[in-house]
Amino acid sequence: MKIFDGYNVIGAGRKFGLNLSQDDKEERLLRLLAKYRSRKRSRGRFLVVFDGDYGRLAEGGRKVSRFGIDVEWAVGESADSLIVRKVRNSANPRGVEVITSDGEVLLKIRDHRARGVRSGDFLEEVRKLLGEDSAAEKPDTPSAGEVQEWLDLFAEREKGEEGGER
Repeated sequence: MKIFDGYNVIGAGRKFGLNLSQDDKEERLLRLLAKYRSRKRSRGRFLVVFDGDYGRLAEGGRKVSRFGIDVEWAVGESADSLIVRKVRNSANPRGVEVITSDGEVLLKIRDHRARGVRSGDFLEEVRKLLGEDSAAEKPDTPSAGEVQEWLDLFAEREKGEEGGER
């Protein structure tokens, strides 16, 4: 089983087009993990834990499954404490691997004999496995309103340059 500290992995995932300010950051991470899991042909369970008070809450319940990946929103506690509790309560903590950027969490889960991997190290493994497929996702297609806003902006700039303004 792999447990991912969702926002930690997103924060380390710039090379993959992941950014904490994106509205769909959780969805992008899940798609990347699904691609990795498929390419690796992993049958083990993947659980991504997100802080419930950081981003938008899951639509519906606290627990969902997307792309064959379990997702749990830590509501009323931190993702860190939920991850540590999951490891502590695991029937086989040695079979658990936690992916996080949090050094304190890595120390706590090792006390329970689980393995820990830094988010950046895991993402490097993903990059090596996926190769060209790991390139950042293309940005979303701009809406008609966004295109018009840019056209208006450049038209104003062009007018200013013709009139001698800069």
